[in-house]
Amino acid sequence: MRDDLLTSVAERFGTPTYLYDLTRVTRQVERLRRAFPGALLRYAVKANANGALLRHLAGLGVGAEALTLGELERALRAGFRPQDVLLGGPGPTPALARRAVEAGVELVSLDGEGAYAAWRQVEAPRVRFLVRLNPAFDPHTHEHLATAAGYSKFGVEAGAAAALAEEVAASDRLAGFHVHAGSMLDDPEVARLVVAALEPLYQRFPGLELVDLGGGFAVPDAPLEAFASAYAAFAARHGVTPLLEPGRFVVADAGVLLTRVLHVKEGERRHVIADAGMADLLRPALYGAHHPVRLVGGGREAHAGAATDVDGPLCENADRLAQDVELPAVRPGDLLAVERAGAYGFAMASNYASSLRPAEVTWDGVEARLARRRERPEDLWRLEAPLD
Repeated sequence: MRDDLLTSVAERFGTPTYLYDLTRVTRQVERLRRAFPGALLRYAVKANANGALLRHLAGLGVGAEALTLGELERALRAGFRPQDVLLGGPGPTPALARRAVEAGVELVSLDGEGAYAAWRQVEAPRVRFLVRLNPAFDPHTHEHLATAAGYSKFGVEAGAAAALAEEVAASDRLAGFHVHAGSMLDDPEVARLVVAALEPLYQRFPGLELVDLGGGFAVPDAPLEAFASAYAAFAARHGVTPLLEPGRFVVADAGVLLTRVLHVKEGERRHVIADAGMADLLRPALYGAHHPVRLVGGGREAHAGAATDVDGPLCENADRLAQDVELPAVRPGDLLAVERAGAYGFAMASNYASSLRPAEVTWDGVEARLARRRERPEDLWRLEAPLD
């Protein structure tokens, strides 16, 4: 995003602030549609659940993938059609199932027998089910993101998946199978492994209508065409419609976290202390995620000397936005842009240390609009019992 826009947003709304470029979101959806023609797109709400962003995606005709009651309600509030909502996750409850049925949700991914047990407690004759397979292979990504690994809690092994599918098929409600290999996937070999794992199940259960291939495409340069080639061949071979659950790929590159430099500490390492940190963007602390950081405005000579870390204001060693970054000689008050922050940024923000969660702003190519105000101190105790 242009530096004049970033500067204007920071001056108008303060920092820290998340800024989402809705035009980039649109371009990412168009990229997916070109690469996977005919596929059903179900945006993973957990990646970024901002209402204005969700409304934009609903307007593009994208569906939603929801895990929790809160995500379901957010999706419905934003205008997603219930029949375009996929409900999944390892821990559904009868209460969630009842609300989904009441709303008109028609497709559910079962993470295992326990998930099906929750759904059996609800009268849901219109709901059809996918069975999630754990293919037990290495998807070549961070261990926290490797949902296809054998040690992952997600899905069930092939024998258990077939047994559960038999049970679901007995009520004529088996729609297909589901594999989500992981996140930040950039190796086309993963697509081949996914297809190989699904092949025996689709041979055993002919005549199904869907195959849910998950999402997880790397940002910014996933080889979409290579994934699409393998997935399209599989879908054609079995006469099924592919369904994708992209989240990060749609919104990560559309988001920037704006933060100002509070001060700089020189020493064995150069510590640039910013007004945003792990309470605003947890991913670097949680699993060492890399986000490019740059000085808005630039134009200064490169800093010579110790390696530079961009750290947050909290009393935690892990409170860091970036490590070993190349920044010029920054000063207090300088504006930094933490890029590729549109996914799992605000969505994972917290009130740790009674931090106030940042504002969220959208940009539609013409106007910047406040999508969620910055929290105030009184928001921290709004839900607490009064102190007498």
